[in-house]
Amino acid sequence: MNQQPVQPNQAQPVPPPPPAYAQPPPIAQQPYPVISAMNLCKWYGNVIGLNNLNVQIGEGITGIVGPNGAGKSTLFKLIIGSIKSNAGGLFVMGQPPWGNTKQLAHIGFCPDYDFLPLNMTGREYLKFLGGLHAMDKVHLKDRIAEVTDIVKMEKDMDREMAGYSKGMRQRLKIAGALIHSPKLLLLDEPLAGTDPLVRRDIINLVKKLHLEHGHNIIVSSHVLHEIERMTHNIVLIYKGRAVAQGDISEIRGLIDHHPHNIVIEGSNITELAKVLMDQDFTVSVGYKDDRNGIIAKVTKPDDFFDRMPELVESTGCEIDSMYSMDDDLGSIFKYLVGW
Repeated sequence: MNQQPVQPNQAQPVPPPPPAYAQPPPIAQQPYPVISAMNLCKWYGNVIGLNNLNVQIGEGITGIVGPNGAGKSTLFKLIIGSIKSNAGGLFVMGQPPWGNTKQLAHIGFCPDYDFLPLNMTGREYLKFLGGLHAMDKVHLKDRIAEVTDIVKMEKDMDREMAGYSKGMRQRLKIAGALIHSPKLLLLDEPLAGTDPLVRRDIINLVKKLHLEHGHNIIVSSHVLHEIERMTHNIVLIYKGRAVAQGDISEIRGLIDHHPHNIVIEGSNITELAKVLMDQDFTVSVGYKDDRNGIIAKVTKPDDFFDRMPELVESTGCEIDSMYSMDDDLGSIFKYLVGW
């Protein structure tokens, strides 16, 4: 029987490696939100501090806005781990804060109350805080010089704090919160009790701390228009709940159909009032108490202001002044919480 000759084993060709573009790219690590709160609750006996608070806060400057008692300070105390929540979840830079003492090395806190030991100098106070953070003396000396320059307190560091003004004490409190170079800075009502010039300086300081020094900042206030001067990223809190969050322009969009009160003063205003009543955006028109003008309650204020030149020309009235009583962050807050 004829047999086919046995062929020797032949090496099989090795396929070339796939091109580099065929390899899936590595998955980028997404940064944690600075603050993530999910159904967060805190109560003190029968008093509710936070009530199912849901909020995500990213990098940059974020304003926490709400009236006194809304839950702002409670939220800050939970973030630094000085109190424990009753329910819900809270993560600060990806970690739970309660019992996490190492996390404090990355957080600077400036509380709303005045706690400074007035018999100490500003320099002694910052040295004391640096010691609490176990900073070595050489680094601490350099850091004190840095933070006092940032807050513009160089000339007053060797004075007793009993002689400091309210604004100086507030700036030193911020310096103390900065001493250990935290990633996150919490400022609880930093503008409270300060005069207009000091408020301007602190507002500029807050913006500088983020833009030039890289700190993420959460700042609280019940003075709404001042928060808007620091940042357009806000969280509105009322009775322990977040009622709105986002860019101020987005939140303004939530109230496009809520009535705005526009004050109009001038001559021949009665004729203008008559034609305003026929406009689709007008809810009501009434005289001011002093009878020197009218108050028009309108929806879609942009439409109102667009139409006003035509209405003024057609009625022959002369406008001395016209302004919205509601064209600020305060009115938005009132609308959203139903005040």
